[in-house]
Amino acid sequence: MIYEFTFENYRSYRNEATIDFTAKPINEFENSLVRINDEESLLPVCAIYGPNGGGKSSVIMALNELRFIVLQPLLQLAFMKKKNEELGDTSINQLKESLTDKNTVASYYKFDEECKDKPTKYNILFQVDKYKYRYEFGTKNDNIIVENLYMENNKTVEAVFERDEEGVYLCEELEGIDIENINESLPLLSYIAMFKNIPVIDRAISFFMQIKVLNYDKPNVDRRILVDRIENDKSRICNVIQSMGIDICDINVEYNEDGSIDEIYTIHELSSGEKRILRLSEESGGTKKIISIIPILLSGIEKNCLFLIDELDAKLHPLLLRKIIELFTNRETNSGTAQLLFTSHDLITMSKDVLRRDEIWFSAINGYDESVLYSLVDFRKESGSKPRNDENYSKQYVEGRYGADPYFRKLVNWEVAD
Repeated sequence: MIYEFTFENYRSYRNEATIDFTAKPINEFENSLVRINDEESLLPVCAIYGPNGGGKSSVIMALNELRFIVLQPLLQLAFMKKKNEELGDTSINQLKESLTDKNTVASYYKFDEECKDKPTKYNILFQVDKYKYRYEFGTKNDNIIVENLYMENNKTVEAVFERDEEGVYLCEELEGIDIENINESLPLLSYIAMFKNIPVIDRAISFFMQIKVLNYDKPNVDRRILVDRIENDKSRICNVIQSMGIDICDINVEYNEDGSIDEIYTIHELSSGEKRILRLSEESGGTKKIISIIPILLSGIEKNCLFLIDELDAKLHPLLLRKIIELFTNRETNSGTAQLLFTSHDLITMSKDVLRRDEIWFSAINGYDESVLYSLVDFRKESGSKPRNDENYSKQYVEGRYGADPYFRKLVNWEVAD
């Protein structure tokens, strides 16, 4: 479970920005919350809205960047040692596929020359089992300048390790680990996990392993993995798809003699009771997206995953988007701790009937040419008052009242001078 994620000097964000999944004390959809204890609850969903170029995607990318930094050394070692017995062929392929979109260009804030010589920092608070972790990581010119891991158990916080440019501190459980040969660009968290089976480290790594990044701007999901998910849970997948108003009652797969996938077919049950078959390639873009995403979401929700999805609304009708959100906010379908962080331009779901005020976030460029990130529940109007839960959020957003105006404030003069 994620509590909060903070980053700075990353892409369009010069200063520190935080996305917070901690539920605020407001009386909205309380039954949807992930209950930690009598004092703490987490949000199942956070949705980020804002104009194009406002920094929405950068929030997703920053968290995925930290995930990549931690997991890439483990993935490389898994392939080198062919540790298929530990991760399994499918899991390795999934990790490899999801880590290929890492941004290889320096990601510091480019509109201030001084930021080139400043570190990019990440700070994440999360929980695995009953243990709460805080992981701090800072890098500059591909070298790690700070890396700290803290763990809280029974309200007592202890340092697992601390690392800076001067040296490394290891807790008693990690004493004796040879860190003499660790290079300046390799995370200590990853290094220990590669060579030692230590519960306090393995739990932290498992959090990053259960982060799922879905990118439908560049759909590159392995067909074999998708088909395996469909065939292992076909009945439930089709039931969920039908509950969204799509008349697909079955999905069939044909294989070649060598076991490779020849074709995927969808079976539609018409209002007359007749059934018609289509190739998956003949379906609309929205239907193909639903068929691709639902098996992954259902599997991940069962495993209490954290999903990161940029522009989740792309190619989807607003009611379909709402149904996907409800997979996480409905405690019957999400009885565990699965969470969803997504970006969107869809205004219909920016509603008090779909999301809590603390689940609605905005990202926009301020007067200093940098992105800022803030939630609706923390926003203050010019009068100093907070938005009420009976307001029309989308209408006020379009009017620019939340500071993240989605439209051009002025038009460009397209006339060419003589």
